[in-house]
Amino acid sequence: QIFKQLLMVSGFDRYFQIARCFRDEDLRADRQPEFTQIDVEMSFVDEDDVMEITENMLKHIFRVILNKDIKIPFPRLAYDEAISKYGLDKPDTRFELNLIDVTEIARHSNFEVFTKATKQNGIVKCINAKNCASFSRTVIEELTSFVAIYGSKGLAWMKVTEKGLESSIVKFFDEKIQKELLKATNAKKDDLLFFVADANHKVVNDALGYLRIEIAKKLDLIDNNHFNFVW
Repeated sequence: QIFKQLLMVSGFDRYFQIARCFRDEDLRADRQPEFTQIDVEMSFVDEDDVMEITENMLKHIFRVILNKDIKIPFPRLAYDEAISKYGLDKPDTRFELNLIDVTEIARHSNFEVFTKATKQNGIVKCINAKNCASFSRTVIEELTSFVAIYGSKGLAWMKVTEKGLESSIVKFFDEKIQKELLKATNAKKDDLLFFVADANHKVVNDALGYLRIEIAKKLDLIDNNHFNFVW
């Protein structure tokens, strides 16, 4: 901190440092306790200046280290859009499986888990896992345990067959609502719909946001040699 302050008072309006860090906070599955960061300090700048510097730096690093050419400028995604479509503010945009808000449709069902959440100003969201109706009960139970890590009390599901929706909870949805669900999720035969409902919006978005990544890994949808940067 002393070196940084000496630089600033001596007239350097921008510099960077390569800093070794130890994170003094709770551990998470996607968070390293110890890491090295490039710390950029810039005065008299706006957001575009910071973004441009960062993009050019990453473009250079990827070319030199990995011999990969990444496109700049990076796409910019509003926070609300990221949460709405991907559930997370650090979305993996290399595959679809976007979240679909079905709160208004679920509100009119007779399924208490959904109606209770909507009455508490909560939300009901869904993921359409294309061609995944073949998932076994064991796999679905594993995914149910997975979303519980993020606070979800359960994971509702419906398979799409030639006859329509199939699940132990379908009886709580009349024909009109089932058709609305199929239309909203663009569900076709052999698709598998996963639902999470909760009064806490963050629980729903976190659970489905990480679930979409988990399903993508199971289906091998992620090209690890491809990089999609996004602000």
